[in-house]
Amino acid sequence: MADSLLDVLTRLRTCEWVDLTHAFGPGIPHYFAFPDEERETLFHFDEGVGSVGTGFLAHRYTHIGQWGTHVDPPAHFARGGRTLDELPVTEMILPLVVVDVRAQVAADVDHLVTPADIEAHEQQHGRIGPGSFVALLTGWGARWPDGEAMANRDADGVAHYPGWGVDALRCLVEEREVAAVGHDTTDTDPGAVVGGGSAPAETYILAADKWQIELLADLDRVPATGALVVATWPKPREGSGFPARVFAIVEREETRPTGG
Repeated sequence: MADSLLDVLTRLRTCEWVDLTHAFGPGIPHYFAFPDEERETLFHFDEGVGSVGTGFLAHRYTHIGQWGTHVDPPAHFARGGRTLDELPVTEMILPLVVVDVRAQVAADVDHLVTPADIEAHEQQHGRIGPGSFVALLTGWGARWPDGEAMANRDADGVAHYPGWGVDALRCLVEEREVAAVGHDTTDTDPGAVVGGGSAPAETYILAADKWQIELLADLDRVPATGALVVATWPKPREGSGFPARVFAIVEREETRPTGG
């Protein structure tokens, strides 16, 4: 007899749930051309007209859509691409694959992820399946929330951090048929590429009708394969990006089914 949805939920509750989201606020690391967040308390328990409090707390948030851990829909870079309200909820829970390139980044902070990195991952963990969410673990998330450390600028002001290469993303999209990608860095492309005024990797992935999550947290706490990722966001009409809440559901080793 098949498990009911409640049975499935009961089993999921035995798993470890790992928050992959940075809390956002004014002053957090962000793309250099974007303005900082502004936050205003409009209503407060102890402040109101005269000496009478309002009895509730409410803030007004002013920030760009690409703020903190956030989702980029295709429309962010692709004219006519899907907007946030057009991304179905069926794409918000996916198999999670984590490609770990921390060793490569330790040797070269400007590391450009290539198909060889994807193939090395697969040699150890198996082929990446269709419909997966592939997250890039560079180790850069450990620098959060130090904006200067994340930008890692040289004496000439050029940022240096790793990122996806177009050929690696093409491999994932056209050969592995993934649903979406993510990374723990500020941008899809390496910092030196972005600083040079281009974003070929981000242009490619969004033009391919895929969405992505930027500035993921704690990817080192989830396995390379076998977990689920849940990525959710608000539904602004024709939205081009928004802060997201992302988490992984990881099966505890003692509860994993054994073969036989």
